[in-house]
Amino acid sequence: MKFKKQPFIFIPLFLIILSIILFIFLDIDLNSKKNITINSTEISNKWNTFSNGIYGKIIYAVPPEMHILYLKTGKKIIIPGIKTEGGPGRFNRGKTPRPFWNRDGTLFVYRFKGNVFISDETGEKRTIFNPYMDRSKETRWSFTYYKGREWITGPSLSGNVILVNPINPKIFIDLFIENKIDKHCEMTGDGKYIVYDNGKDIFLKNTFKKGIGMKISFGQSCRPCASPQKYVGWLPAPHLKYYLYFASDGKLFKELPAPINEEIYRLNWSNSDSFAVHMFGSRGNNKMTVRNIHTGKSFFAGYGWDPDLWVKR
Repeated sequence: MKFKKQPFIFIPLFLIILSIILFIFLDIDLNSKKNITINSTEISNKWNTFSNGIYGKIIYAVPPEMHILYLKTGKKIIIPGIKTEGGPGRFNRGKTPRPFWNRDGTLFVYRFKGNVFISDETGEKRTIFNPYMDRSKETRWSFTYYKGREWITGPSLSGNVILVNPINPKIFIDLFIENKIDKHCEMTGDGKYIVYDNGKDIFLKNTFKKGIGMKISFGQSCRPCASPQKYVGWLPAPHLKYYLYFASDGKLFKELPAPINEEIYRLNWSNSDSFAVHMFGSRGNNKMTVRNIHTGKSFFAGYGWDPDLWVKR
């Protein structure tokens, strides 16, 4: 007996295989929910309640644009002339710009297509180039104060921490730490402490002392971060909380859990030890949440990639 060919029998199987490939290989969340609409008045009212009325602004990416959200009024702007890239999926998330405000909130540093830039809110920007800077995917550059001067800081190509003068990038300091950094490092805003990833563990180091510092992580760990003065942190797997430590002695300060039914992709401290912001996850759900570090309370601020917060203290 001959059977007729059934060309459509393979369609369900093909769709299943395609879904598996997208989830595992591209790392995209196929079940991410549609973004919740939140208007400026709602943002303003909830922020003023959450923060007791302080001034705050979040810079974040909506590729190919860079946006700023002014929390006290709920107003949003697109920064003219600033381009960004990246997005969900394993191949794109490392390209996102990862902006970082300076201490007084007048400038931010960000990355785009293998270059590092400094810009203000009007979009007036300049390139920061030093041949020893690691400007590759996944790296993040930040501002710090060190020996009475403002610097931008990040990983060097030799695996150290490099501080680059934002006015004259030819002026730099290469901080040798005797332990090779794997892309991720951050200094406290006062320049006293460094937290970094060597590709296996997270270390905390006093900037003015020799050696590799102390290991503060256990198990699978990633995405170290530093506050302006007091704290450092790292993210375990699964990404359901951040471990926060006192920078001065490496003792555990607290665990900061993700909001219910969410995860934390990367925690970015503001210019205040009391406030930070993070994104939900890397698979396309880019929900932004401001956190009160001491109380753990959270404030939903909309959607965007790589949010960074500045507050007027």
